Amino acid sequence: MARLTRGGKRFEIFVYAEPAYEFRDGKRKTLDGVLAVEQIFIDARKSLKASNQDLRKAFGTEDVYKIAEVILREGDIQLTAEYRKKLKEEKTRWIVNYIHRNFVDPKTGLPHPVSRIEKALAEAKVKIDPLKEPEAQIKDVVESLRKVLPLKSGMIIMDIEVPAAVYGKLRAFLGGQGDILREEWSKDGSHAILRIRAPLGSQVLILERVGQAGGHVKVIREEG
Repeated sequence: MARLTRGGKRFEIFVYAEPAYEFRDGKRKTLDGVLAVEQIFIDARKSLKASNQDLRKAFGTEDVYKIAEVILREGDIQLTAEYRKKLKEEKTRWIVNYIHRNFVDPKTGLPHPVSRIEKALAEAKVKIDPLKEPEAQIKDVVESLRKVLPLKSGMIIMDIEVPAAVYGKLRAFLGGQGDILREEWSKDGSHAILRIRAPLGSQVLILERVGQAGGHVKVIREEG
């Protein structure tokens, strides 16, 4: 179920969990296969339908699909426990593999075994958000892990040219990788330049993601 409160009333729709989350996450472009019932409710469990008057007042339309898009983008999706567990396991696996590839034990110079990283996550009581992209959680996870697991990684300073069209999304990604030291816009507003300080191990991922978005990366210096 997905729900949104607007104009003092709650509006609900029945959806299929995985397609609904994919739509919310931008991986699915249309609502084909998302809605389980083509109807807007004020109480879905009691099958109480929203009146056309309420829909027009809250959304300016009676179109079920247009209203459903708003509910999915702005409201809350009540995921099943099974699907939430699946998402959490996927995000956790990605984060563990990232740490295994990009950080080492300072005593040995070797990566920690995956099993040790997983145990450390439990020891540090790290919370993995199943609804948040894992790239945006790395920074906080590593800070928590360092309380119980020695991790070593150099830092790198980079200037990153970000096209205006993807500024919001790319800035959020970069903020999840490291610290944004400064940013400025070009005179014509076509792009922004962000200077960031990030773990050395993040360099490949940053280069890949920025390149895919049409941006450019300039390495300023590395720090031990």
